[in-house]
Amino acid sequence: MTQQQHESKFTQIKYRWIKSLFTILIIILLAIVTVIPGALRLLHRADAQVALGHAKSVRLALQVTGQECYGRSGTFFDASQEGGVAESIRTEVLNLSKAPGDFWVLQMAEDGYTVEKFVYREGDYTVWYTLEPKSYTVYYEDYMAGKEE
Repeated sequence: MTQQQHESKFTQIKYRWIKSLFTILIIILLAIVTVIPGALRLLHRADAQVALGHAKSVRLALQVTGQECYGRSGTFFDASQEGGVAESIRTEVLNLSKAPGDFWVLQMAEDGYTVEKFVYREGDYTVWYTLEPKSYTVYYEDYMAGKEE
């Protein structure tokens, strides 16, 4: 085998390794690009489920404290206070529910003790509750573009 044939064969082997390396890198990058969005979607969905669970515990705490206020003929709904309920009620609801977020009562029933609509906010998630028809809707806040002036 001549020197030139030996160098030609060595060059072919070198380029074959480089082609194989690039092919493997492209396959790995494609796998990463397709897997990461799905994984992020699952993480967002899990966080949304946590926020929904906390909103449900806030609803139960609102229901319990509303019935207690009705039983002792106390005030429950107070639109002038933070959260739409009396300050003592707000503290009690947050302690009962152990929810890390914040809530605002938007609409009460005519009796003044039943919550018809409220919104619960936890991090980037907002949960809207409606009594009739009974539904919870979870939204994720995602700032896309713009500038602050």
